[in-house]
Amino acid sequence: MPNESLSAYRVRITQIACGLALVGAFLASMSSLMSGSFGKAALVVAVLVGGSVVFALGDRYWLVLPFLAVSGLKLPRLPFNGTELGVLVVAGMYFFRLAIKKSRPFRFTRELALAVPVLCWMVLVWMMNPTGLSMFGSEMIGGRFYFDIAIGSIGLFVLSAIRVSESDARWLFWAILAAQLWLLVRGVVFPAADPDAIVFSGGVPERSTRYAFVVCSSIFMLLYARWPLSSILASPPKVAVFFLLALLTVYSGKRRAFGTVVLVPFFRMFLTGREKLLTVAVAFLGVILLFFAVAGDGGAYHLPQSARRVLAIVAPQYRKSDDDGGVKDLFREHMRRQARYVIADNPWFGRKGFAMSMEEIGWIQFGGGRTSLFASHAYSGNWHSAWFAYAADFGIPCAALWFLFALYALVYAFKACRVVVVGRYLPTCCLYYACWFFVDAAFSYTSGHSAITTMNNFVAFGTLLAIVRGYRLEQGLDAS
Repeated sequence: MPNESLSAYRVRITQIACGLALVGAFLASMSSLMSGSFGKAALVVAVLVGGSVVFALGDRYWLVLPFLAVSGLKLPRLPFNGTELGVLVVAGMYFFRLAIKKSRPFRFTRELALAVPVLCWMVLVWMMNPTGLSMFGSEMIGGRFYFDIAIGSIGLFVLSAIRVSESDARWLFWAILAAQLWLLVRGVVFPAADPDAIVFSGGVPERSTRYAFVVCSSIFMLLYARWPLSSILASPPKVAVFFLLALLTVYSGKRRAFGTVVLVPFFRMFLTGREKLLTVAVAFLGVILLFFAVAGDGGAYHLPQSARRVLAIVAPQYRKSDDDGGVKDLFREHMRRQARYVIADNPWFGRKGFAMSMEEIGWIQFGGGRTSLFASHAYSGNWHSAWFAYAADFGIPCAALWFLFALYALVYAFKACRVVVVGRYLPTCCLYYACWFFVDAAFSYTSGHSAITTMNNFVAFGTLLAIVRGYRLEQGLDAS
């Protein structure tokens, strides 16, 4: 009875605090609006409302990180993306709760061991060629990328100290799904609000809207981790949802997204060792549907150029190089050629991190034409290949160290799916992150950034550690 009274008391305190925060947000925003500072009003509202949400989550405050990392929500007038902001908020709450002895102390374990050499090598390169602390200014070069590496490391260590229960995993599942749906709605309704969509579209509104459907592949992966294939096929609404997600993924024009939809069912079959015949049968049906879709193109209907770009992988008639269709990426070829020059010039340390030399700045500013565009992508770390990125930015040894960590993360995810088998949402979240690591590894040659990939993978691996350790704790096993 005393415990129930204490719980009710905490709930009441939380409700009062949230109410006061909302009132404070309203008053502060009205004050800012009356003074003409609309941006400041939005920031005040966002901070107070967001703080109220974090406080109301209680022990589940860490859910803010995966939600912000997926949704990319940012506070107005603050130069942080979703992952950066999420790590800062969660780390601040963790250390505050640790000070009042409400959080589990961090313990360094063997699961974290392979992340340390990567960080040490990056720190060594930074010490050899230090860049300025323009972490809150430049989105292209300089200390901002080192800041992202540090953010990812903090997120990894903080999340590894958290234990995710079955109830927490349910919240995690719905938080990720809500974030993905938000991305979809925002991209369709407000495509101009997505900077990635603007870059991808080249200023063409139709392409910008198409880019919004890239997230359909992530929704497909999350829901496929939730339901077995037999459960999907037994429910016509589920079949319709997955079919629609697959169609929208093809329409998006992104081959990695299409590859995710194709590979995830086979990877799940490999992980679980179940539904082999059923998976192959559905895949065969999918191949037949694609064949008829391609065969009818140009006659009864015309496929969008974005769909042709995706289907060019399997349809020879679409294999030509143009803006939308084709399988050749000329800009990737140019950047890889440039990366090879950088690596050959200094195999040990590459271009020594993100401090640009005067030669690199001159190449970007005065290179002219497409060559200048390729160089600007490359020297901002956007090599479109994780392996070229690590080798060109930090040297071949760093790429080798990252390979060891990425391989360990994938193997750990595979083993985790064999361990976390009890519950409804714990296995779902575990399988989702295993698929996430698999997709990231499968397309690492065509996408990746030495700093951003480090940040995202560290945060994802920390979440997976929290899931596995929470499961072991619930089952009465060793949670160390």
